[in-house]
Amino acid sequence: MMCLSCKSLSGEKRISPGPTIYDGKYWVVEHAYPIKLLGWLVIVLKRHLEAIHGLTNEEMLELCKLTTKTIKVLHSELKTEKEYVSCFAEAEGFHHIHFHVVPVNNNYPDENRGAKSFGLLTHSEEESIPKEKIIELCNKLRVKFK
Repeated sequence: MMCLSCKSLSGEKRISPGPTIYDGKYWVVEHAYPIKLLGWLVIVLKRHLEAIHGLTNEEMLELCKLTTKTIKVLHSELKTEKEYVSCFAEAEGFHHIHFHVVPVNNNYPDENRGAKSFGLLTHSEEESIPKEKIIELCNKLRVKFK
């Protein structure tokens, strides 16, 4: 199976219904989809790589700066109490390095706190946040990344 992240990055089959939020030298920021939580962002490496230890110093430096910016933008826009950041890159079709940035606020479901946050990922568009809401948020966030 071809890497779904690579397909999305090439434009062959985009994952997010919204526009790319940020396009850097080594990384992009996208909204996860399908997802049950508005504001769940992913920071995706532009080249295919399956292990963090393979990142270059330049990629790591941009990742650190971009993670900080992403967290601050989410906090500003969604009034988060905290943010989760994780990288597993092991789901089928997603062995490509990407970091999840999950906004947590007072209406975040208790049953999905901590390691259970991935229960908010869904494979069904019917269960997901409507595409229009994701597109609207992506457009707002793009402005804040400039």
